[in-house]
Amino acid sequence: MKQALTAIIGNEALRTRFGEDARLGRFPHACILEGAKGTGKQTIAKMTAAALVCERKNDADTPIPCLTCRNCRKILEGKFPDLIVINREDKATLGIDAIRFLKEDVHIVPNDSDAKIYVIEDADLMTPQAQNAFLLTLEEPPSYVHFFLLCEHAELLLETIRSRAPIFRTEPLSSEQIDNYLCEKDSRAAEMKRLSPSEYADLLSASGAGIGQALSYLEPKVWAPIRARRALVRELITAAIDREGAKNILTLLFKLPQKRDPLEDYLLSAADAVRDLMLLKKSDLSPLSFYSNRAEASELSDRASLLFLDQLLRAILQAIEDNHKNANIRLCLLHLATSAELI
Repeated sequence: MKQALTAIIGNEALRTRFGEDARLGRFPHACILEGAKGTGKQTIAKMTAAALVCERKNDADTPIPCLTCRNCRKILEGKFPDLIVINREDKATLGIDAIRFLKEDVHIVPNDSDAKIYVIEDADLMTPQAQNAFLLTLEEPPSYVHFFLLCEHAELLLETIRSRAPIFRTEPLSSEQIDNYLCEKDSRAAEMKRLSPSEYADLLSASGAGIGQALSYLEPKVWAPIRARRALVRELITAAIDREGAKNILTLLFKLPQKRDPLEDYLLSAADAVRDLMLLKKSDLSPLSFYSNRAEASELSDRASLLFLDQLLRAILQAIEDNHKNANIRLCLLHLATSAELI
């Protein structure tokens, strides 16, 4: 049997389904790809697009996409005119102007193949006006058009859109899969793993299940603030559990960012850390989302009661909510400390 979408890591069922549908000419005119950031949505869309226009897709002995024909090479180089990426650029939402362009462009027939493919990034951030405008095109697209709607939260799309495009979810990758890919594809990963294994393990943990996220973290300027955030969160959680005193606790709390968006990132990381410690109370084999050193996390979990960890988690979650409500940041952090009985 012909292999399908071999350039995709993991997501075995999804790549088999997409590859087979592309080979047999039964791929839907639209689909929603849902998954966390960095879990391969862009790669799956690009490789499926290549499979749809691959010049050798009817060759039973060739994996699709072949990645060597003229169409495949153009897609890999970002030069294929019939693959159009729609994104929000630097804006908070995907507005109606981008959709107006799409509505006009779909009626221009393909240049280099018999298919025209649109990848809509952050589709769940389309404004209601943009979604309603897109719906008209989605209902009756030209026969040669395919849409990929990439999103983290498909439920934010209108039900009328979801009813016209099947939802496929990316699968989380294991740390081993991400590790193998990074070390094979990027010499920086292999060097970090050799010279600083603990930092490399921390990078893998911070990346979650996303290769894309991990690749971005290999850039020192991107990784430095993430690493600093995780170090401060670990220090803060440890100080809280060890009851290091009001002065030290407040000093650490007030090191947190004094701007709302960065502060939320820190608080979310802190919540993940506490959840890890609570899970370890149930089983030493519980999957961890924050800590990369299981022995360190287990030892820390043993030093705290489940009641205290639950209280601390509730205080952190309340701080996140207060931050959303535009509460004074220093008062928000002070309330966190008092609610968790840290001071």
